[in-house]
Amino acid sequence: MSNYIVLVKQVPDVSQITDNAFNPETGTLIRTRLASVINELDAQALAAANYMNQLCGERGKIVSLTMGPPMAAEVLRYSLARCADSAVLLTDRALGGADTCATANPLAFAIRKIVKDILGGSSDYFIVSGMQSVDGDTAQVPAQIAEELDVPCIAYVTDIKYDGERFEFSRIISGGNQWVASRSVPAVITVAKYEYPLFATFAGERGANRFELIQWGTDDIKAEYTGIEGSKTRVIRVFPPPGTTRKCKEITDARKIAGIIADCLDESQKKDEKAAGDGNGYVLPGARENIFDRSFEGTHKESEDYKILTGIIEKLGIKSLADITDDVKEKILSKAGEHFHKNALEDMLEGFKTTEPAYNGEVWVAVEHDGNKIHPATFELIGKARDLAGSLKTKVGAVVAGGKPEGFGQELISAGADTVYAVEHPMLETFDPKAYRKAISETIEKYWPQIVLFAATSMGRMLAPMIAYRLRCGLTADCTGLEIKDSSRKGQVGILMQTRPALGGNVMATICTKDSKSQMATARPGVMKRLEPDKKRKGEIIKNKVQLNQTDLSLDIIKTEKATGKINLDSDIVVSGGKGMQSRDNYEKLLSKLVTAIADKFDVSIERGASRAAVEQGFVERIHQVGQTGTSISPKIYIALGISGAIQHLIGVANSETIIAVNSDPAAPIFKHCDYYINGTVEDVVPELVEAIAGINKKD
Repeated sequence: MSNYIVLVKQVPDVSQITDNAFNPETGTLIRTRLASVINELDAQALAAANYMNQLCGERGKIVSLTMGPPMAAEVLRYSLARCADSAVLLTDRALGGADTCATANPLAFAIRKIVKDILGGSSDYFIVSGMQSVDGDTAQVPAQIAEELDVPCIAYVTDIKYDGERFEFSRIISGGNQWVASRSVPAVITVAKYEYPLFATFAGERGANRFELIQWGTDDIKAEYTGIEGSKTRVIRVFPPPGTTRKCKEITDARKIAGIIADCLDESQKKDEKAAGDGNGYVLPGARENIFDRSFEGTHKESEDYKILTGIIEKLGIKSLADITDDVKEKILSKAGEHFHKNALEDMLEGFKTTEPAYNGEVWVAVEHDGNKIHPATFELIGKARDLAGSLKTKVGAVVAGGKPEGFGQELISAGADTVYAVEHPMLETFDPKAYRKAISETIEKYWPQIVLFAATSMGRMLAPMIAYRLRCGLTADCTGLEIKDSSRKGQVGILMQTRPALGGNVMATICTKDSKSQMATARPGVMKRLEPDKKRKGEIIKNKVQLNQTDLSLDIIKTEKATGKINLDSDIVVSGGKGMQSRDNYEKLLSKLVTAIADKFDVSIERGASRAAVEQGFVERIHQVGQTGTSISPKIYIALGISGAIQHLIGVANSETIIAVNSDPAAPIFKHCDYYINGTVEDVVPELVEAIAGINKKD
């Protein structure tokens, strides 16, 4: 008989976000202006835990756990009204402002107390959680809880079976799905989809309202890392995302869409692309011409303050810090007026003394591969790593674990790596998160690079949080921007500023690492630019040994389902079908006709894609899935047929140059995130579009 601890979270209803939900000066979300709801994936996790309980035959306890302010009790009563037997509210002012490390740690300590106080010390339990929450979108907390508790983690679960002795889980992997079982319990399960919601009964609602919630604070759980002080990252600034550059223009004639495709391809060919590695031109303070130059500060306010200060210093004829006496300080303050006051001036002057980078070591990329081929996102990260390393006057390293990873060495060097750290062991032939995190963590500990970058793929989003937590390092998820900047007033120069979207892309945050030996981030595939491979590049391959045994494996792999054959989602054009295609026959017939028509008319590479819904309906194999849980892409043109536009899909195609959508629903979310759209059925529009493309005159 298994028990279940379900992690639930109260989040703002991001579907109702409007402009007045943000503070116009700070860009921060005013949460009181939004309704609070249970995180949708956590609601699915609750239903999945209830399903697991039913599959066993013998019912165990379901305990719902949340961390938040007192009002978070609402999500616990939601859980109790549906299936939970007990509920724990972890609430304390000291827990506020926590990052994922300082969230996972208290939750893990609360779980230990639940096991002791409520489950009678039983080790037969599962921790079930949504894959991620909409307000953070990091997917880090469940994996970090697993690391703290030293238990297996099975992420991106979409289906569950019980064979009479143990549970089997279907999980999303790159290019397919895989059935696995945990080698031991307890274990953490993160749910990516469970489409059988639970509904509250009248009796359930009454019982939930009468239930006396268990409430704990920091003194009850004795966690190691809590709140802002226990966090490994700090937010530099929060700001609204830049206004959309998408045209969101409705087109009523398929012939116009055909012309738009031709024009976009022509325009893309003429466009001067910014070369990878240009970066932001960062120069370490010690190498700048002016010792008072602080033009690479992390915030606009600090940059402006230093600019004003430097201008005043130049006018006063000051050549060194030693010349700035108390009298000079008074003159500076007089000329600065309201721009900054005495304490700020002292901080800035102190900041001038810091010229060496806050971190030392190489810039590393954690290599993702399937045993045969390196994931394209790895090459994108190496391109960015070259840019960052150039600014910091250091080298680029690539750490690769596997059965025979040395074979990837020259390809990684050609892509831009200076040193390849190959961690070889037979037990690393197949990806197991527990074994891989040990292999890579030990290699990082041996060399301590100053930056480690991971791809924000299904594998990277599970592995990176475990490694970061194990090494007590900060981690920022799903970055779309990485730059070297300074925070001189805090005595830090040459630090990695990591910018990422949150709240479903409704807000942006720039984050930096603190209290860590290395700065770590996952970056979205398709955002960074890979370098052209140079087969003449020379580099070094360093072999690293790791001691592994059977206890370092967490999963039994039962079956892996991956499509065979060649697919190139890096093509110039990707045409995807969604649930609106209605059937596999429609998908095959309509997409094939459109793909063939475009390929015949234009000299471009083209590939078929699909939404997750289309894959799960069986229209096409998962290797074609586009989106956050599939493959993130950045084609010249992305054509979405019958795809409504779930946030995970939109995130994965956001870097497409031009997005064209066809959907019969006039309120389809994708219409607000595309350049051109037709409101119509794919059955009507696609044949017209095929005919129109065939009639286009080729351009010389």
